[in-house]
Amino acid sequence: MVLLILTTAISFIWAFNPIIIKHVLSLLCMELQQERILQNEILVLQREMACISIIDEFAKHARLQRKLNKVQEELKSRANERMCLLVKLQFVITYVAQAIMQLVMLFLVWNYKYTPVIIIPEKWLHPTNSIFSWPTDTFGGISITIWLIITGTVARMAASSFKF
Repeated sequence: MVLLILTTAISFIWAFNPIIIKHVLSLLCMELQQERILQNEILVLQREMACISIIDEFAKHARLQRKLNKVQEELKSRANERMCLLVKLQFVITYVAQAIMQLVMLFLVWNYKYTPVIIIPEKWLHPTNSIFSWPTDTFGGISITIWLIITGTVARMAASSFKF
């Protein structure tokens, strides 16, 4: 029973892995406090520039415009740095998680290849009993390999219906 639950959970985690990683990364790479400060400074400068007449106080307006451009460039560079970090983290986390999941599945299949995950009445699987029980040769049993294929297919179908 533990093997049934474990393999089913692994299949669903494998299928929902991109969605899980996306949410974890959104928590890790949230907008920093410095970026919020820069955005607030941009809003203040824009309000200040809106109150100044460009014709009457051209020098002051030009000075504020240069300052606004400088703050916007700094905000853009910080956002680009954060996005580069996000892409790198997504790449690393995705492949590390896939490698770990593959190793766990390989370990389970290797160690439990002759153990049926679940045993059901033989007549339920009558014409295909040998296929479902391969390589366990237990009539009415479903092997871990076949169970991973079944749950993996169902999990991928479920994950494809969740588009975030």
